[in-house]
Amino acid sequence: MKKINELRWKSFLLGDLFVYQRGNQNNMNAMREGNIPLVSAKKDGNGYKSFISENNKQLYNGHCITLNNDGDGGAGLAYYQPSKMALDSHVTALVPKTTMSKHTMLFIARSISMQRSLFGHGRSISSARLRVFRLMLPIDEFNNPDFKYMENYMKSIERRLLEQYKDYLLKFSELENGGGNLKVNNWKPFSLNEICEIKPGVRLVSTEMIEGKRPFIGATDSNNGLTNFIANTNASLDSNVLGVNYNGNGVAIGFYHPYEAVFTDDVKRIKFKQHIGNKYVYLFLKAAILKQKSKYQYGYKFSGERMNRQKITLPATDNGIPDFEYMEKYMRNKETKLLLQYIQMRLVQY
Repeated sequence: MKKINELRWKSFLLGDLFVYQRGNQNNMNAMREGNIPLVSAKKDGNGYKSFISENNKQLYNGHCITLNNDGDGGAGLAYYQPSKMALDSHVTALVPKTTMSKHTMLFIARSISMQRSLFGHGRSISSARLRVFRLMLPIDEFNNPDFKYMENYMKSIERRLLEQYKDYLLKFSELENGGGNLKVNNWKPFSLNEICEIKPGVRLVSTEMIEGKRPFIGATDSNNGLTNFIANTNASLDSNVLGVNYNGNGVAIGFYHPYEAVFTDDVKRIKFKQHIGNKYVYLFLKAAILKQKSKYQYGYKFSGERMNRQKITLPATDNGIPDFEYMEKYMRNKETKLLLQYIQMRLVQY
């Protein structure tokens, strides 16, 4: 494959390659939580602002590019969108007029984004500016956009990054030193209040919530427990903690929260007493608690008192305390194995 600086390039009108579809979501207060991505004029996160339920507004098909018409630092940025979405009124969907692969559109989105310095406050990408918007693309021998080269170029970058990540995982993981099959001979039952502090959440009804950027953790069984983003704060504000549902959906299901968050009163905050805690030891603890889920159904609730008394089995040291080092290594290796499987699956596609 030729180097990118060895190619011939040509200027194309964006409108010759794409059909424009302006977004239509403009009443944020009327939206309800759901599983449809809402793409807005953000400067990060692929433009995702939240996930909403269907409303009376049109949804847009995936496998297209979204272009931010304006926004705080996001004007002129373009993203490839793989799935069906709702679209903010400050964003335009670019639907290809001819067959393009995901990797081709990733190349084009980058070419569009390279011109973002032309736009910003006071200079949005209006309909008039979209009609004359041009971008530079590599061309084939017939002076047409070389979609195949764009696809192969982006695949080569992706493949190189995957190989680098694979090498990094192997170099710094326990797997390299024979740690992939860690075993432990000493297991011991512990009551939760023996090894953990168990703190309550605080009741906060939806009518009192102020929209903001702080995660609000509800008693849900999905989305890592996140049910809203708020500006409120109260006594439940915490971080580096395992939140465990004792009421509501998904009783005994827990999620690890490294970030600062506020917790509903149906979620308990659990922290180890003898360890500062991290993602890996709390995920191990989560799995141990989840083993008890079948006990708490119908009329037998996972109350605060029962949570305190609940016994879980953990690996233990010779001194009879939880073996935090083992738990961390075990979960790190689990994560590494899954990541390596995923990377290998992606690499065979090339």
